[in-house]
Amino acid sequence: MRQYSKSLAGVIGLALFIAVSVTHAADLAHRERYGSLRAPLTAESFTAAVLARNASLSAMRQALVAAVSNIRPAGALPDPMLSVSAAPRTFGSATGMGEDIEVSQALPWWGTLAARKEIAQADADVARHDLEALRLRLVSTARGVFADWVFVHRALAINAANQSVLAEIRRIASVRYATGKAPQADVLQAEVERTELAQQQLEWQRKIAVVAARMNALLDRPPTSPIPLPAALPAPAHLPSEAQLLQRALTHPQIKALEAQEHAALAKAALAGKQRYPQFQVNAGYNSMWSDPAMRPMVGLSFTVPLDQGKYRAEIDAAHAQARRAEYDLENQRAALLADLSGAYASTREASKSLALYRDDLVPLARDALGVALSEYGSGRGGFLEVLTAEQHQLDTALGLARARSEYFDRWAELERLSGSRLARPNGTGTSP
Repeated sequence: MRQYSKSLAGVIGLALFIAVSVTHAADLAHRERYGSLRAPLTAESFTAAVLARNASLSAMRQALVAAVSNIRPAGALPDPMLSVSAAPRTFGSATGMGEDIEVSQALPWWGTLAARKEIAQADADVARHDLEALRLRLVSTARGVFADWVFVHRALAINAANQSVLAEIRRIASVRYATGKAPQADVLQAEVERTELAQQQLEWQRKIAVVAARMNALLDRPPTSPIPLPAALPAPAHLPSEAQLLQRALTHPQIKALEAQEHAALAKAALAGKQRYPQFQVNAGYNSMWSDPAMRPMVGLSFTVPLDQGKYRAEIDAAHAQARRAEYDLENQRAALLADLSGAYASTREASKSLALYRDDLVPLARDALGVALSEYGSGRGGFLEVLTAEQHQLDTALGLARARSEYFDRWAELERLSGSRLARPNGTGTSP
């Protein structure tokens, strides 16, 4: 049964090593494929490019390769020792050179090698789960930055549209002023509002440069590298129940990594217990300096004498303390993750309701109110202040809708990261601007 377990562990280690190697090769091909970004840029294509090009993910992947490669050496015996000695005064003698040849092999206490291999396997599991946790963080970050990229471009388009609206308002005010139906102050106030929008346009252009630099940082490119214009964000999806997400989070890579760390700590405690027992060494040799040929072959056994048991008990206590620490860290991180997930779920649900409110109520109402205010002002039944107020409301609600869409997408990405899994997407690929 023990031999079967060893064979199974070896097969698992080999399979993991092959999987990592294949994944590494695939990622190199992926990196080549996504070397340049195509327009229009989608959330999926940008996320794939980040995963293909980000150096931190490649570094973590190499750490996993190193950890997997350490499994086999950890469970192997140390190399045998060959010792050759000669008696100098026998050189050139009639009886020939006197020599002593010995081969020795160190043999740890039973179960020591298995414990070392178990630790190495647990360390490889930690590296694998850390890699997956980093991948989740990069995906969430990439989607959040892409949501900002969509928002700043949408805000710039809204700004341009409202400048056109204000130009129309100024034209109407100019016509009314020319006919004596409105004061010159209306024309000047419209020009002031349009100039303020031009200033806001400069601010949005600056924010575009800032977001582009963040996106290029994720791609490990120079900050001024061009980023294509974005496509629309995916349509809102139906939220699964909070209980389902909390259940999924129990298998989150962050939790699995801590479980692997706890397993490694327990294996180290078991290994520390093995150190208090003697360590053996067997040897076999041939000494040609014995005159009797029957006495020339030699076999022997040596072992350590662990007299200071207090030293080993202290090491065992330290190992058990580390194992308990890993257990408490796991318990604490699990509770923190579930709390963060619950908070993210509430935020995502709030963002969903806010998005629906802007889309279905606020934006249509503001658009209709501006149309009515312009019509009444043009016919002389309304004041210019009502027109400017309606225009400002229309601008605020349009920006609010764009912001709500981006925030919802960003919070959805964070919800996926905390739950440790990709949530179901709707059939639609995007929303109208």
